[in-house]
Amino acid sequence: MSVAPSADDEVIYRTTQLITYLGNKRQLLGMVDDALASVQQRLGRPLVTLDAFSGSGVVSRLAKARSDVVISNDLESYARVISECYLTNTSEIDDGAVRSAVAEINAEVESGFRTDGFIARHYAPADDSRIAQGERVFYTTDNARRLDAYVALIHARPQPMRSLLLGPLLSAASVHANTSGVFKGFYKDRGTGIGRFGGTAADALGRITRQIVLTPPVLSVHHAERQILQADAADLPDLIGPVDVAYLDPPYNQHPYGSNYFMLNLIAENREPAQMSRVSGIPRDWNRSGYNVRSTAGPLLARLIDDLDTRFVLISYNDEGYISPEQMREILADVGPVTEITQRYNTFRGSRNLGGRNTHVTEHLYLVEKT
Repeated sequence: MSVAPSADDEVIYRTTQLITYLGNKRQLLGMVDDALASVQQRLGRPLVTLDAFSGSGVVSRLAKARSDVVISNDLESYARVISECYLTNTSEIDDGAVRSAVAEINAEVESGFRTDGFIARHYAPADDSRIAQGERVFYTTDNARRLDAYVALIHARPQPMRSLLLGPLLSAASVHANTSGVFKGFYKDRGTGIGRFGGTAADALGRITRQIVLTPPVLSVHHAERQILQADAADLPDLIGPVDVAYLDPPYNQHPYGSNYFMLNLIAENREPAQMSRVSGIPRDWNRSGYNVRSTAGPLLARLIDDLDTRFVLISYNDEGYISPEQMREILADVGPVTEITQRYNTFRGSRNLGGRNTHVTEHLYLVEKT
């Protein structure tokens, strides 16, 4: 049973403490919500919803308001932790205890608690005012040390408190980074090739250099049972029961989330990489996905749609992806009736490879009723 929230409550829940995420569905949430609402109206009850590639968790958050059960899955550790945090029901936690834990940890960090952590050691300069050639510059020196301290203190807490505190930390670590949103590289001075906060033009310095401070998680007043998995999407048919709607937002191209967001995985796991790339320090053992390969993306998606025990399938995919709109329509033609909605928006400007690309991309949302 849900407590009726105010509109402001839901807006805050859906829009704050989100990681900066390439492929984020924030701009599409209205269309996704309309599709979920239409399924809910058809069935006449709250939904059992699967978010098979949960990523930032924003669609899982959205689905919670329309669902009795939300199943959230992703291959990456940071995505699992985000869902563990933000799908928590307020009735299951002691809000005062969470706020006390946040205050205690912040007090320790402000009092000077520091640890010899891997973030300051590998991913920040020794001195912000004298950044040397070859130093990685993902964070200010102070924020890297603060992150190391927060990671150590939070991982010392038992579950579920650990995930409740890691969720907001992952958001802060994503937002206050010297990047355009992904961790494949950091801003540098074009003339020297040396890391520089905000790059050559020193852009977004307020965001990049703002001190990282832990905050309590913002949770929904809606109540829904949750099942949180960290699995290959291909294994989901064997891991879950029937669902009403499966939302599928697989990787679109060759850029794997495991390397793009490696920093968030390291924070979520409190793990220093044993081997890493020379320039960006990306761990060698990041997850590979068949959806990052042109020849296998389509067959993998077709098989997943066929294998899932679901009444409806909702797919988000853009026209620059490995599966063209024509191929997607061909895949779905044998599944059932299809409703297709499109939205055009600006190409992600943080990409280093905009040459030859359109300045706009069209996102396609497909709602299919399996027959």
